Amino acid sequence: MSTSQSSTDPIAICLLGILTDGFNRSLRALVEAGALDDTILRKHYQGAGSRYYDLVTEQMEITAKHGAEAIRNLSAV
Repeated sequence: MSTSQSSTDPIAICLLGILTDGFNRSLRALVEAGALDDTILRKHYQGAGSRYYDLVTEQMEITAKHGAEAIRNLSAV
């Protein structure tokens, strides 16, 4: 599946939303628990085009793409 296909794939889109929510909740929980100081992260994580945001987004898109393929394989069983 190409990047353009994964951006229109309803399963991948759904998974990306789930992954994004999970990432944001987990990051917030770690900061609130005192396990993580996000000061440096926030300097480089300010929306599309920023260093860490693009890195995280790319990895979540890859995971969503593979997850969509795995879900399709399960439904074929």
